[in-house]
Amino acid sequence: MQHTPAPAATPSFYLKRHAQVVRTLALVGAALLLVQPVLLLTASNWLDLFGIGSFLGLPNLPPDEAGRWRTAVVSLLPVGGGLYALRHLWRLFGEYGQGRVFGAAAQDALVRFAWAVLLLALLLPLARGLMSVTLSIGNPPGHRYLAISIAWFDCLHILFGAVLVAIARVMAEARRLADDNAGFV
Repeated sequence: MQHTPAPAATPSFYLKRHAQVVRTLALVGAALLLVQPVLLLTASNWLDLFGIGSFLGLPNLPPDEAGRWRTAVVSLLPVGGGLYALRHLWRLFGEYGQGRVFGAAAQDALVRFAWAVLLLALLLPLARGLMSVTLSIGNPPGHRYLAISIAWFDCLHILFGAVLVAIARVMAEARRLADDNAGFV
């Protein structure tokens, strides 16, 4: 027997405002993610000044056009994962903004966002390694490389993803218990 919750209460001003801010930040994040492959394609010396290559885990940016294309194509993997995570964050805070904090759609969005964050945190070092291979594959033999790096923020992202997955599981269990308890009344 499934419990049908009462209509959601009107969200508080602060929850609604918070949801709007997070959704705006998600849009900004999506735009920045979409710019990354474009920056790799148009890489020039000024990008090295801002540390774009080191941020991406690359020792340097591709000097030739073919290398830039290969690196930009590989960068679409983490960009796609990031857009997937941001899509579910958008859904989650859309539900929160409507006051449906404990609804099924909010729960689903939270679970998907949490797993996307954790998987991205685990896969980003590998994606950066693959980008280093695509960067150096045009080099002569003996000058090709695979650079795998794990920084402190990678570990922090993994911990953050694991905490989000745990919170999502706790919320799912609380919702299940509430449905079970409502069925007895």
